[in-house]
Amino acid sequence: MNVYIILSICFLPFLLCFFLFKLLFKTKFSVEFIAGLLGLAAVLPISFLQFILTDYLNSNSAVNPGLFVRFMVFNGIIEEGLKALLLIFLPVKKIKFNDFFTAALLSGLCLGCFESMIYVLQYMQKTNTAASELIYQILLIRIFSADIVHTLCAGLGGLFIYSCKTKQLDMTALLFSILVHGIYDFFVYFDNSIRFFAVVAILFAVIECRIHYERLKPLEAYKKQDRPAADNADKTVESALREAPTLFTKIRKSGKKK
Repeated sequence: MNVYIILSICFLPFLLCFFLFKLLFKTKFSVEFIAGLLGLAAVLPISFLQFILTDYLNSNSAVNPGLFVRFMVFNGIIEEGLKALLLIFLPVKKIKFNDFFTAALLSGLCLGCFESMIYVLQYMQKTNTAASELIYQILLIRIFSADIVHTLCAGLGGLFIYSCKTKQLDMTALLFSILVHGIYDFFVYFDNSIRFFAVVAILFAVIECRIHYERLKPLEAYKKQDRPAADNADKTVESALREAPTLFTKIRKSGKKK
């Protein structure tokens, strides 16, 4: 299987969401492009901090954090903290709320796709093979697990940045993004049935994204429903009550004439 085709498949989820957000939510092309660049830009500082911290822990035998703490620091605090930090460069005043949120999602997804590419290349180098079935299996697992986690956690981080810029601080959005990523990687680490608890972390991230999205959504983002016209057959309760005295008067007049 051609290596370039494999690498292209790694970024297929990002490309699909890129055009899907453009089609459904009318997100500006420039905003989506900048979001992808911010996701890639986070790779370098994340790798640097993780390398420095790993080197420190290996050289200092007195410092030996537990497995859960290690995942929470490496994958939770470092990755999600830096991903959210770079989203500061998205101008809130020039971008609509839903565009800001979709940009945050795309940023996380782009980083997740890049990470999938690194995993695939490492696997091919380690096994010295490019067998299509094994590569497809790895990519599918990554697309429906790690890529989704990166996307949702970046969305929560983006909502935190938005809350900071609009002075409605929502620290729990960032906190949950860190917890979800750390817990997810902790469960995935195991080779037994415990790893399936990672699905719970993904579902929890979906729920939290929905909650914090609705909490921070500006009032003007809600579409006002038009009231039905006076001559519309589907009348409201208020219109029926307004017309009740007039109808009662007509009935009385018709009774007197008889």
